[in-house]
Amino acid sequence: MSLETGLRPERKKSLAVIPARGGSVRIPDKNLADFDGEPAVARVIAVARDSGVFDEIVVSTDDNLIANCAKNAGAEVVPRPANLSDGMTPLQPVVVHAMSEYPDAEYTCLLLATAVMLRPDRLAQAMSLLTTTPDLDYVIGVRRFDSPPERGLLLDPQGFVSMKSPQFFNFRSQDLEPIYHDAGQFSFGRRAAWFSGGASFSMKTKGIVLPRDEAIDIDEPEDLDFAQLVFRARQLQ
Repeated sequence: MSLETGLRPERKKSLAVIPARGGSVRIPDKNLADFDGEPAVARVIAVARDSGVFDEIVVSTDDNLIANCAKNAGAEVVPRPANLSDGMTPLQPVVVHAMSEYPDAEYTCLLLATAVMLRPDRLAQAMSLLTTTPDLDYVIGVRRFDSPPERGLLLDPQGFVSMKSPQFFNFRSQDLEPIYHDAGQFSFGRRAAWFSGGASFSMKTKGIVLPRDEAIDIDEPEDLDFAQLVFRARQLQ
């Protein structure tokens, strides 16, 4: 307790922002895709809620169907302006726009609307890292590359292959240092970090390694089919 006031210091608030744009070229209505009877965005709202770390869960959208779905699932809605609603808009300004509606939130998590496979305790782990490491800017979900990028192949217009990095020809996969990539599921950061505009990769950021079944990046129709299959299998466990 504070010796001067006798009051406990106010807990810093946390916010989950789920960007869910209506337009999707490769997978129409991707954010409303069915996962065992519920839309993807509703499933992700449940993930955020079940983590137990957020004071507010908001969905940023330009789509009425998504907005209604979000409200029915218990989330708040921040209407997204047209200048932030095209397919080329980065996610950082979308998150900052939503954060502007919640000026008392110190911690904000960008949670992808298709992160249906993510386990809630990953978000609790990320929150714990942020709150116990004062100089940490972000915590993100990462996944190890299935195959070492150093042994990647190039394919020319005639279909002939060549090594991208031939100096690694005689290296075994197990002899190469593991390399990770952004899993495309969540990015949890401090308010100042989000408003700085800097990429998490260029700031003080820790990564939480996610297994394949929690890090399905849904970009193509076959990704959605795979995610739905894995989700159904998990429900049977």
